[in-house]
Formats: sequence, C-alpha cells, structure tokens
Amino acid sequence: MLKARGTGPMTAIETEELRKRFRGVNAVDGVDLSVPEGAIYGFLGPNGAGKTTTIRLLLGLLRPNRGRIAIFGENLKTKRRRALKSVGVAFETPAHYEHLTGRENLDITRRLLKLEKTEIDRVLDTVELTHVANRLVRKYSLGMRHRLGLARALLGQPKLLIFDEPTNGLDPVGIREMREFIKTLPARTGATVFVSSHHLAEIEQIASHVAVINLGQIVFQGEMTALRGLHAPRLEIAGNDLDAVSLFLSQTELAPTKKDGKLVITLSAAESAEREAAQINRNLVDAGFDIHHLVIAPWRLEELFLQLVGAKPLLASNADRREPEC
Repeated sequence: MLKARGTGPMTAIETEELRKRFRGVNAVDGVDLSVPEGAIYGFLGPNGAGKTTTIRLLLGLLRPNRGRIAIFGENLKTKRRRALKSVGVAFETPAHYEHLTGRENLDITRRLLKLEKTEIDRVLDTVELTHVANRLVRKYSLGMRHRLGLARALLGQPKLLIFDEPTNGLDPVGIREMREFIKTLPARTGATVFVSSHHLAEIEQIASHVAVINLGQIVFQGEMTALRGLHAPRLEIAGNDLDAVSLFLSQTELAPTKKDGKLVITLSAAESAEREAAQINRNLVDAGFDIHHLVIAPWRLEELFLQLVGAKPLLASNADRREPEC
C-alpha cells in the first residue's frame, strides 16, 4: 500500500486492520484509516470497492470480523455512545417524512438528541433553507432534500461529518452548490468532513486528504498533493512540424510521445519541473522551432485513480482473495 500520513496533531478517525467478511468474501480487508482533524477527507473507490461497508463499520451499523475503530480517540467497541455522539451523517438518499415540513423533520431529530429548539434555526440558516422551512418536504426539490439531510447531520454541532455520495442525483447546479457548501464546512463549523464518493472531479476540488480503496484494500492514503506527487509532471508541447520537434528532443535524450495533437514529455520530478521546462523551451527556440503551446500538466486525479485501482495485483477476483484468520 502506498501511504503518506497527515501531520495533524489528532485523528478524527483511526482504524487498525479493519476487516469485514460476507459469505466468505472480504468486503473490507485490513483497512487502516487515519483521518486528520479538520481535514476534508475524500474516500474514493469504484462501485463495490468497500466504501459503504467501511462507513457502516465506522458508524457501528456493522460489526467488524477484526480490527479497531477510534473516533477522536474513543474506541467504538467499548465507548460506542461517546464515540458516536460527535458524529453527524448524511447518506446518499436522505429519508424524510414527506408529509411534514422541513422544520418538523428536523424537530424529530432535535427531540431525539435532546437539543434546544434554537438548533433548528441554526442549521436551517447554515444550509440556506430558512425560506422554505415551513414548506412540506414533498414540495422540495432534490437539492433541497439533500440540504435538509445535511441540516439534520449538523444538529448538535458534531465534530465529525460523514457524507456518503452527497452529490448523487443532483443536476450540475446542485452539484456545484453542494461542493461549495462542503468546502466551507471546516471553517464554518470546525468539523472534520469525511466524504465518500466515486465522483473524482468533485473530490479533487474539495479534498485536502484522500484515500483510495479497491477490493476492500487501501491502495493510497495521504494528502492530495502527495497523491499527485506519485508521478512526475508532464510537459505538453504543441507547434508546427511536431515530427521534427520529436526527433530533435529524442536526440537530447528525452522521450516524447504524441497524444491529442501534442507532444508529451515526462519530467524528472515536481521540484525541478519548471527548471526543466524552461531549458526545453530555450532549446526549441534556439533550434528555430515555432512553438505555440508549452505547459506543465500535472496528473489529474482521474488518471492517478485509474492507475491505482487498475494495478494488476489489486484486480484479482474475490474468489482468489484469502479470508482473514478469525
């Protein structure tokens, strides 16, 4: 497993050798998570990778076959109530009472949590639903329903917010609004945000840290910058007579490849990328080439994700995976 731990003083979530087996298949297979306090932590993986099972284990909805879970240092097995008291959750398809208003829906949860009535107004204001608080939920748009689910998760000012696929089913405007809202949560509430998703572009825009899970195993964990740093950046070049440019660069011990009408060169390292790019640019200009595009192109999250989950050892069938010893 590739791993680059955060440097925060405390972890919001920590798991150790977490395992869950269903009918002889390891849905979660030795997962070690370390979620820094105050982070927006993206939990990425293809469908069936083990994301939802992991979340259910973190919430105590499933019991692991093996392993330890701690929420802000509280052991979930021995101090379940204390551990989960600081957690707010919003699932992919939030369930609401359609015949009640948004305010009435929140009041049910508020009573269960034994909170002051003022909490309802606070969370409605936070998710910007105050203007429709007294409207029946059956008249809410899908985006409003999602935000009402977030409002419920915010009741009681939890220190940890867990969102499972929060943008599923939303239109582009709703996705953008949800993304911008999640980005502001650590600053506005002080909470750590754990977001499970397979929407790579969304996670790339909001997360400070990320873990990639495939077939129940973590294949990367660390800061987003560390993930991008797994591969040296690439230099894209476009201009007239790219064949001649390619031949010239090959003679200087570079190995350009052609892609989408551009030449692509893998640079040595991120630290020296700008210096290398400047030298290549000088060499091309001095040689008389007409270059109209030369840019350092970092690896996109989607590309890195596909490389991580596409690694041959990680794509063995479930039947080939060994069960944990119990």
